[in-house]
Amino acid sequence: METTNKTAVIFDIDGTLVESAGFEDHLYVAAVRDVLGDVCIRKAWNTYRHVTDSGILRQIMEENRIRGRNWIRGGDRIREVRSRFGDKVSQYLRDGGECDPTIGAVDLIDELRAAPGFAVGFATGGWGHTASMKLEHAGFNLEHAVLASSDDSGERRGIMQKCLDILDALGNSFQRIVYVGDAEWDVQATPGPGMAFHWRWTAVDGQVCILDRRLFKPEGIHGDAAWPVTELRLAETLLHDLCETPAQA
Repeated sequence: METTNKTAVIFDIDGTLVESAGFEDHLYVAAVRDVLGDVCIRKAWNTYRHVTDSGILRQIMEENRIRGRNWIRGGDRIREVRSRFGDKVSQYLRDGGECDPTIGAVDLIDELRAAPGFAVGFATGGWGHTASMKLEHAGFNLEHAVLASSDDSGERRGIMQKCLDILDALGNSFQRIVYVGDAEWDVQATPGPGMAFHWRWTAVDGQVCILDRRLFKPEGIHGDAAWPVTELRLAETLLHDLCETPAQA
């Protein structure tokens, strides 16, 4: 298969492309407790070793002494929680629950997929079946989409690598790789200095910004590298930046 040099643009999903925080955390906790009982679950996801659906669940089971030495039973429990969570998300969406796209995100994905020189992938810490549900409900076209998820690895970097492996297998050769995310654990997903990172988050005043990791400063994200983007106008701002900024050596 003939290869072409492209920029790979890999997107996180929750909080970056779809607004799911209003329902997903609650449904995940409910699914876990439906299967495992009244287990202790930490209040802050970022206190878990691996902030993925399967990574968090495995640690919940470890800390509540559920898995024990029976790995097969533990695997069954994980599959059961995964299935229950999928049922809850599906029911929520069928009942008319909100799962809106981030403003500008659908247009951005469509433009990038149509533009020569770009390859688009999705890498999420969630499970694949619920990720697809949310994206489709929010209006994203998933035909021929490349999606890596917590089904592929319990660690963020493993998920990222799986996404890149799929894109590579399609015959792509990348000069540059960019990851777009919205949380601190998304930074941990980037393998190293060869990858540019664009940070998307909502500030206290509702202003949305993007941060380029190539200019990332240890003291925090509020620095010269951040610039405001009205209503997250990704299609105009991020796409322009990707086209205009040269790839890193």
